[in-house]
Amino acid sequence: MNEDIKRKVNLLGESAVGKTSLILRFVKDVFGEEYLKTVGTNVYTKKVPVTGSEVKLVIYDIMGDSGFDSVRNMAFEKSTGAIAVADCTREETLYKLIDDWLPKYRKLAADNAPVTLAVNKVDLEDQELTREEVGDNASQYFDNIFFTSAKTGENVEDVFKELGFRTRYLQCSPETHEENIVAMHRTIDEPKKLMSDLLAYGSQFGDMPFLTLDKLLHQSGIDKFSLDEEITEKKTLEFGDRMIEWYEENDYSKFAFTVKKLIEKYKKDS
Repeated sequence: MNEDIKRKVNLLGESAVGKTSLILRFVKDVFGEEYLKTVGTNVYTKKVPVTGSEVKLVIYDIMGDSGFDSVRNMAFEKSTGAIAVADCTREETLYKLIDDWLPKYRKLAADNAPVTLAVNKVDLEDQELTREEVGDNASQYFDNIFFTSAKTGENVEDVFKELGFRTRYLQCSPETHEENIVAMHRTIDEPKKLMSDLLAYGSQFGDMPFLTLDKLLHQSGIDKFSLDEEITEKKTLEFGDRMIEWYEENDYSKFAFTVKKLIEKYKKDS
């Protein structure tokens, strides 16, 4: 193989559809029965062979909670492809992809970035989405469709290899510049917007390990399984202060400075 190509790709979809489970099955060939809650963004990498070369997929797995726009926007910017994941036991997860996730993704991703639909959890019996319904109502929105099971591994390898093939020949740059990462220009006038920016920055650009992010949320009295509910100003500011403290303790003064600027902007705007 004489050429390696890197492609930034995304997993799209609501909470608990199995995005993280699909990635872990693909990257590490493991599956756990417990629900794997993503906070902010986790990034995974794996190479797939494509016509005499290898495509290194840099896979952005983002939280499915609604209202955290900064997390989505930063992950979507200049993305070169995506796997949109629906849960076949929850019909509404398909239509949330079509009505909400896809328009937001298309707005920020590279032109003509391919989007593959993975209808997940086909190993379960209580299915609401039939193959006929998916074909009739979703085929026009996606480049292709797979029916997958992270538990059994059915079609998981194939859906990622297909994405690697489709992104291989996309003519674009997957690089994202720091000045585009934090949307400092927009109004941060409520705690949830500030939390969205803090999570997006820490998980995607600020080199904060997932376990550290998780720990700081807990120490701030925030339940990561209830992030989509109302977040108080007190807890959000405490979380921001803990981020600053961690960055300063680990000699990341540049990252600490950015978090401080986000908090200052929130206090000015609110």
